[in-house]
Formats: sequence, C-alpha cells, structure tokens
Amino acid sequence: MSSATRHFVRVSSKLLDFHDPEIHFATTVPHMALRNLGLMKALLGLSARHLSLGPATTELDGREYIIDRNLAVQYYLDALDYLNTASYPHSLDLVATAILISTYEMIDGSNRNWERHLKAVYWMQQSQANDGESGGLRSAIWWAWLQQDIWVAMQERRRVLNVWNPTKPVSTLKPPELARRAIYLLSQCVNYASKEEEQSDLTSRLDKGGELLFLLQQWHDNLPPEYRPLTCCSSDDAVFPPIWVNPPSYAAALQMHSLAMILVIVHRPSAGGIENYRAAQQMLAGALGTICGIARSVDEDDDAANMISLHCLFRAGICVQTLRERLVLLDLLDLCQQRLHWPLISLRKELELEYAKDTFSGPST
Repeated sequence: MSSATRHFVRVSSKLLDFHDPEIHFATTVPHMALRNLGLMKALLGLSARHLSLGPATTELDGREYIIDRNLAVQYYLDALDYLNTASYPHSLDLVATAILISTYEMIDGSNRNWERHLKAVYWMQQSQANDGESGGLRSAIWWAWLQQDIWVAMQERRRVLNVWNPTKPVSTLKPPELARRAIYLLSQCVNYASKEEEQSDLTSRLDKGGELLFLLQQWHDNLPPEYRPLTCCSSDDAVFPPIWVNPPSYAAALQMHSLAMILVIVHRPSAGGIENYRAAQQMLAGALGTICGIARSVDEDDDAANMISLHCLFRAGICVQTLRERLVLLDLLDLCQQRLHWPLISLRKELELEYAKDTFSGPST
C-alpha cells in the first residue's frame, strides 16, 4: 500500500467521515477504488494534495516522505478525465469520485472548480435519488457534500443547492443523527441569510426567522447527555472559557448550531423593543461563547474539527464588538488556520479589514 493511500485511510478520509460513525470513506471507498482506476486517482490526488499542505511525513520505517504537489495535480487531472468520460452516470463509484475531486479542490483553493463540481455532485445525487436518509455510503457522500456546499454558499451569500428535507422527527434521532441534523439546520439558516431570500417582505422574514429559531431550540432541547460539556479546567475570568465536548463531531454540531442561530439573528429584521434587543444580544453572546469555547478545546491534529472551527469562527467573528473578544477570536482563527495550513490567504487579515470599517467599542471588563 502506498504512503498516499495510507494517508487517505488514516487522515484525509476524516475530512469526509467526520459525521459518519461508520467511516465509509476510510473503509468502503478504498476497497471500491481497488477496482476503479478513476476513483483510485481521485483518492490518491486528495491524499497527495492534503499531504503537500504540511511538513514531510515520517513513514513507519522512519524515512521522511515528501509529496510533490505536481504529483497531486497529475492524479487530480487523471481523475477528472475519468469523471468526464465515464459512461455510468448512476454509478456510486462516480459520485464517490466526484466528492473526492471537490474535496481536493476545496483544500487546493480552486473555488470556481470546487463549486462547479459541487453542482455536479448535486445532480449526480439527484439522478440516483440519494439524500441524507438513504443510508450507507450514499448518505455519507450526501452529508459530506452538503457541508461543503454550505461553506461555499455562505461565502457567496447564495442558497444551498439542496432541496431535500428530512422526514425523521428530531425527537427520534440518535446522537450521531442529531449531529447531522445540525448540518441540515445550518443549511436552512444559510438560505435565510442569502441574497435571494433577503428580498422577501418584512412579515415573511420575521415569520421565517421565528420558525428557524424554533427549530434550533427544538434541536437543542432534544440533545442527549453525550452533548453536554465535560469538566474542563479554566480561569473564571477567561474570555470564551474552553468547552470540551466529546466526541469532536458532537462539539462541531454545537458550533454549527450556534452559527445557524447567529445567521438568523443577524439577518432577521428587528421586531422592535428593548426586551427583544436584549434577548437577541444574549443569544448572540451565548452562540459566540459556544463557538469560541469549543474552538479552544479542539485537538491540534484533528483537521476536520479545526476546519469546522475555522469556518464558524470566521463567519461568527463579524458579530464580536469588544476589542478584547475580537483579539481572542482572531488568535483562535489564526491557530486553526496554522494547524490546517489552509487556506493560503489569511482569514485573520480579512476579518481585521472588516473590523477596521468601524470603531472598536473598547476592551470588555
């Protein structure tokens, strides 16, 4: 087995398996790739590109293994050739190849290609009638795809491509299913914050915002004990005290739930009144504290958890008003980005440019 294959099974696959307790990308996909050259090229391309982001990898025999980015590009181009010439549009191998290619483009920073292939994955899944409740690898691919589309949609302030709605009541969901439901709820709140829905009339915006806040609260009310923070030592006066929730996928679900709440509150028209304002500010503070507190506790070698923290910190950062909190959030953002070696542009600098547009309110006390 090549070093790139081992890296995919042990490391890169976690970017896609993070919310899948059956870890289909680490277990099922490599076996599928053994009989499908296009899928194998996509697997090797993603793994090689992921390896090229960081320092040299030490092999089991002690040798250092350095990946040439050009090798990753060649694997990627070979996989694209397969995707463009495949004659089996309803093949699960094909949609698995496409999601690996889109993940490559995500970490490569090829935003235009990334979105193009996210759309391709969407149409492939539509043709195969795949959704979040299909089960097996089909569902695993669907949830990995939706999460990627959420990040692109937020960046462009567009609606997500998904039109599917879950059928299971939230009260019947098992803990891993609740984590995936948080992804779905975030997608609905991304839609609410989109430019398309911003054009709705005031009454519709207020009603839809209220409906989303109800669904978010309903999700939170149904959380089992596994989602409760474990004991974590911290100073009482710390800005955003650490919050440790295990497993990390449940912690990330809480972050995405908090980001969803922030999106609704920020984009919902004001209902007026000092009490409504105070309630909104209190919810924003709680959501921000959850995102930052969990980001403080993320393991440095957990790329999937760091990536979700990075996205949530960056999107929630615009709501931070005090200088002290902004500095802490910027440091957390920096830390996650350094661990991931991604993206190439500094998100800290982008957020600092946003902060420079207004006046700091001063350090909190």
